[in-house]
Amino acid sequence: MTKKKYIGIDCGSVGIKLVLIDDNKILKTCYLKNEGIIDTIKKGLKNIAGGKIAGVGVTGSGRNFVGMLVGSDIIKTEILAHTVGALHYYPDVKTIMDIGGEDSKIMSVKNGVLENFIMNSICGAGTGAVIDTIANRMGIKIEDVGNIALDHKQRLNFPGKCGVFTQSSVVSRLNSGANKSDILMGVVNALVNNYLMLGKGINLQPPYVYQGATALNKAIVRALEEQLNHKVIVPKYSPFMGAIGIALMVKKENPKKTKFKGYDLINKEYRTKNVIANGCDNRCEMTFLYDGDDFIDAIGNRCEKCYPK
Repeated sequence: MTKKKYIGIDCGSVGIKLVLIDDNKILKTCYLKNEGIIDTIKKGLKNIAGGKIAGVGVTGSGRNFVGMLVGSDIIKTEILAHTVGALHYYPDVKTIMDIGGEDSKIMSVKNGVLENFIMNSICGAGTGAVIDTIANRMGIKIEDVGNIALDHKQRLNFPGKCGVFTQSSVVSRLNSGANKSDILMGVVNALVNNYLMLGKGINLQPPYVYQGATALNKAIVRALEEQLNHKVIVPKYSPFMGAIGIALMVKKENPKKTKFKGYDLINKEYRTKNVIANGCDNRCEMTFLYDGDDFIDAIGNRCEKCYPK
């Protein structure tokens, strides 16, 4: 009997992650930089294409638009998706950490249930964006930052509460001849210190699971372990844990008939139009989706008065 297949999509501000799973394993994964949500999703679906799909789940900051674009069966927050993904592999986990490109999250779990979470989506100082910006300024590829930072010889301190002040301090250290490895490890330590301040209102306990694309940075992992004084688990599929979690959720829901629009959407010429609706006093900022001149769907409305007929 052919196993049912499910797609999970985690659409973040920096990266878009897609997975294809069946009843008991991960079949394909795809990680792409978000270089335009429609084109990136189409490219991602092409990379993981494989057989008839029984359900699609979407999570991440771009979940509502992507859900409309592909035809999703469930749309859930990345907090839930990351928790489900972590619990699938580590049922005893108590703290789940994710330092994203533009936001960061800490989830606490008790007896296999999400107990509390905190999320930072305002300040970039505790996110991967600050490292990305500094690495670019120093002419270093982001994927090389971890290994270079681990070669540090001296511990440098940087202000971690503000990304702008951190970057200014980096320029000052560069101009004074400081070693790049020392600078990068100092920045990583400042980032981790700022990130863990998020958890002051949460009882952080091991086992710790650190997931997301930044978990591939070994310097961040080491800094977390030093500041937590405990081993941190990095899953095999760390960049895809949100996508895996939402795929597992749609698999559990097992829709009788999927809303997935099919792989044919890869060849569609979609376009969008942003509109300030005037059907009521809400004046919702809406996004209309078109296939050529044909209206497909819209998101952003808080009532039906502004929805195109």
